[in-house]
Amino acid sequence: MKIVIHSPAFPPQIGGYEEIVRICAAGLTTLGHEVTVLCETPNDPPMSFPFRVFRKPSLAEAAKLTRSCDAFLMFNMSLKALFLPLLFRKPLVICHQGWYGEDIGDLSFRARIKVWLSRLFASNIACSAAVAEYIGGSVEVIPNAYNDTLFRLRPEVLRDRDVLFVGRLVSDKGANLLLEAMGKLGNKGIRPTITITGSGPEEEPLRQQAAALGLGAQTLFTGALRGEDLARTMNAHRILVVPSIWAEPFGIVALEGIASGCVVIGSEQGGLKDAIGPCGIVFPNGDVETLAKAIESTLLPKQWTSFEEFAVEQHLAKHQANFIVANYVTVLRSSIRNY
Repeated sequence: MKIVIHSPAFPPQIGGYEEIVRICAAGLTTLGHEVTVLCETPNDPPMSFPFRVFRKPSLAEAAKLTRSCDAFLMFNMSLKALFLPLLFRKPLVICHQGWYGEDIGDLSFRARIKVWLSRLFASNIACSAAVAEYIGGSVEVIPNAYNDTLFRLRPEVLRDRDVLFVGRLVSDKGANLLLEAMGKLGNKGIRPTITITGSGPEEEPLRQQAAALGLGAQTLFTGALRGEDLARTMNAHRILVVPSIWAEPFGIVALEGIASGCVVIGSEQGGLKDAIGPCGIVFPNGDVETLAKAIESTLLPKQWTSFEEFAVEQHLAKHQANFIVANYVTVLRSSIRNY
């Protein structure tokens, strides 16, 4: 198949959304399909891929590529790009990676238009059950994959640190809630190590919060990490906390943590609970007390049973790249056949 993938954001921009697009494009290429990615992200720093990437393509370039493709795969509905597959009468598959309003409950007029057009003109994929419910109608749930060659158990890495946060340092990711919960544990004399990995506008306020709560000595800010550095950092920790205030549509970082041997504690609204599965604990979004209790209970020494280890293996197997990409191929072929 000749497949055009449209995604406004793409690496080197960092994020779960960008990662699933890269994984899908690479996986389809490995299977022998001809893949072209159309995106708006500049190539800075420069990165190369085993498929073609057109960054900020002209209308003529995008039209030429769309006209010659067998199927058009869009990551999130783009009203701007929708006319291309419609104009050239190409099978359209849309993979919905989140909400089209501010949050899960926001269905503004623009959001409703995107949902309606998706149902009318496309075969639809959702990254989680929560996103499928948000879109409504006939939607195939295909969860996101993680980079299973990078994120894995690394026995050579000493697991000598306790609690890890990985994400953009912005208010809706909830790193401040984690520090608040750790402050409550500190008042009880429980002082595990904390690592905050990421960058963003909230970094300085978070540093000040850690100092004010008396957590400065046990808290390490690493800045943003990626690749091998991030994978090794995850392997050095026992617990990954994903305390998002907003409803995460999915949460690839949870899979990365599980594959690296962490127990994951995350907020339950949206699709993050799907990503965590049987491999951790969920708590109500924004509930600091419950988060603190979850961390405290997870810090206790624990022997994993063979059943629990099997559950982790089974959960990760459902999110390995080759399995997820094969499901995409099934939907793409079906859309072509039924067009």
